[in-house]
This record gives sequence, C-alpha cells and structure tokens, in this order.
Amino acid sequence: MPCSGDTRIDLETGKESISVDRLSRRHNRPATCTTFIRDKTGVFHPCAQLRIRNVPPLAIGFLDLANSGDFAANVFNQVPVPAYAVALMAIGATVALVMSFVAFWDAKRSCSKIKLLRKERKMLEKSFGDHRVKLDINHRDLGTEIFDRAGVEIAMGAGAFLISIGTYMAIGGANRAVWFGSNLLSGYVGNALPALYGVLNAGWSVYVWVRAQTQAEAAQSHLDDGIAKTLFLRRIKTVQEHAILTAVVCLVSGALSMVTPTQWWPYPVLLVCGLAFIYGTWVYKTQIGYERPLFTESYLLDKEYLVPQLCTLQTVKTAMLVKTDAWDHLNLGNLSMSDLIRFMTNCDLFGQFCLHLLNESCLGPRLIVGAASSVTLDESSFSVFEQEDRMTEIHRVVRCCIERHGMRQVRLRERYLLEALGCHLTNQRMNEKHG
Repeated sequence: MPCSGDTRIDLETGKESISVDRLSRRHNRPATCTTFIRDKTGVFHPCAQLRIRNVPPLAIGFLDLANSGDFAANVFNQVPVPAYAVALMAIGATVALVMSFVAFWDAKRSCSKIKLLRKERKMLEKSFGDHRVKLDINHRDLGTEIFDRAGVEIAMGAGAFLISIGTYMAIGGANRAVWFGSNLLSGYVGNALPALYGVLNAGWSVYVWVRAQTQAEAAQSHLDDGIAKTLFLRRIKTVQEHAILTAVVCLVSGALSMVTPTQWWPYPVLLVCGLAFIYGTWVYKTQIGYERPLFTESYLLDKEYLVPQLCTLQTVKTAMLVKTDAWDHLNLGNLSMSDLIRFMTNCDLFGQFCLHLLNESCLGPRLIVGAASSVTLDESSFSVFEQEDRMTEIHRVVRCCIERHGMRQVRLRERYLLEALGCHLTNQRMNEKHG
C-alpha cells in the first residue's frame, strides 16, 4: 500500500507535513487519555498499570554467566584449597549471589505484569466484538513474560543462589560434610533448574519461530509491496534469528551445566553461551521489544489502520535521523492544537508531552486541580491553551519531547504496530482458509 497519502509537501517551502486526519480519525482511534500520579516530592509519574512494556531488562542476559560462578569450586575441587582458588570462589559466589537477588527482584515485577496481562485477557474474552488480534498480541506478551523473563529469573535466580551457597561452602572443603554439601549445591542441584528451564525455553523459542514464519507467509500473500512490508519482513527475520539463538544457547548451556560438576572443559563453551545470551537479550531489547497501551478501548487493529501508521512513523523516523531539526522538516508548527496532540499520540509521545507540561512547564499548574494526587489528561485538556494563545510554550515542550524521547518512542511504537500487523495478517489468512 503506498504511503504518499500520509504526508503532504508544502509547494512553497518544500517541507513535509503530517496528514493527521487520515491517520487518526478513523477506525475509532483509541482515546488519548492518560493518568499521572504525584509522588511525595510533588513530581508526577505515569500510572504503570496503563501500559505494557514488552522490553526485558538487560540484566537478564547476565544470569547465564552468573550460573558459572561455581567455576573455581568445581575445577579446584581439592583439599587443601589453594589460596588463589579461594579468591576465585569468593568472587564467583558473590557475583552469583548478587545476580540471584537481582533476578528475584525483577521476577516479582514480572509476576505483577503477568497478572495484569491475564486480567486484560479475561476482559477481552468477555467483551463484545472481534478481539482476535488483541488476544494474539496478549498471548505473545504473556508468553514472553513467562518464558523469557519470569521463567529465566526464577530458574536461573534460584540456581545462582544455590550455586553461590555451594561455592562459599567449598572454601571450607577440608570438612568432609561441608565438601559433600558443596558439591551437591554447586553441582547437580544448583544446575538442575537452569537445565530444566533451557528445555522449556527452547520449546517456546521454537513456537516463536513457527509463529513468525506463519506471519511471514501471510504477509507475502496479503500485504502489498512497500515500506510496511519491508519493515515487517525485516522484523520477522530478526525475531526468527533471535529465537534460533535463544533455543541453541538454552539447550547447550543447560546440558553442559550438568557436566560441570565432574569436568572443567564445558566452562569455555558456557562462557560463549553466556556472552551469546547477553547479545540475545540486547537484540530483543533494542530491535524486537515494544511498548503498548492496555487494551481498554474498543477499536480496530487492521491493515487499513496499521499500514498508514507505519508509513508515517517511517517518515518521522527518517526526519529525526537525517535532519538537524525534525520540527521544521515535518512542518509541525502549522498544526492546530488537536492535530499536534494526535501527532504526539501517533508517535507514542503523548505521555512524555504531558509529563513535561506537568513537571517542567509554566503551564503545568493549569492542568492540576488544587493539590490533587493524580490527574487524567486527554485531548480536550489542552484546548484552553490554544484559545489563550499559549502555543509558543506548547511548541517548545513538543520540540523538547521530540529531541529527548522522539527516536526511542517512535521505534518502540513501530515495533508494536508491526507485531499487531503480523497478528492481523495471520487472522486474515485463517479467515480466508476457513471461509
């Protein structure tokens, strides 16, 4: 589908401008409505329960290396324990212990998100209308939280904790009972959970690969050549490569971890697996993961809505990458207040815009009723500023948001729309198959 209808060229200035009407005023576009909560210091923060962040923390990638903290305990398994081995054991055990607490802390956050996603799923299943695309996105997010975040943190966090205890005990290996307990904890017992997780996560990775392949086949037959198709197939390739890497790393590291209690040679391979796991987590965080709003509104996520959105985001992203001032290049200064808000919404910058107004702008107090601990803002909240000729300050805030957060939010939004497009194309293909 061509994208020329989503931008306009000013014939006098040669600048591009965004056609907001065509993008936002159809398909019952989701309402721009966000709630912010004031903390004890008076600073406003977005309500965390209104968004789903499908971007795991990079710290997860280091858990695989943390489970190799028993290296010295298993390699230098002798009495008396050499002094240099004691130092290596202390370092390895401490790293594993610290990472286990980090894993448990983030697993708690992940479990809260799993509850939220399940609540969202139940709401979609009970509500009227066709929500298959949203349910498919919810299923993907739920699986990611369970297998790629909470699962790895619980399994590897528990394993790292047991390994750290066993490695500390190895320092006092002169005692036969302590030596036996150390071998169990830093050996088979400590490595059993990560090995089990490796098998389960490999199964999930295979499912992700097959799911992406199904979406790619649907795109070849149901998506016209253009920017959206190019971006979509590029994402599919990245998702499949990440799934293969994750499956291989989980299976290899899980199997070799059960050999380390009696052999030293798996550790160089485990080091490579650990670095590959870090790389895989970085790839997911920077090229696959996305943010999205909770599905609390009834609106369509179909090709007619998603493709123009993706084309416009590509225009905005290109302007941010190659132009010194995206504001002037996109001719945003000529937009009305309502169209400017819609532009910020389409670029997933509305929340940042509201936060900047509430916390850093002279217009912030006008949006707050007294000493209220929370405030909910939508498009109508800003109409008074246009009437009072306060657009200069609004333009300053918008430009600041674009400079600070524009590229990051546009990329996150683009990944979410591509995920939604894949779900829609798969459902469209299934509908045609089953008549």
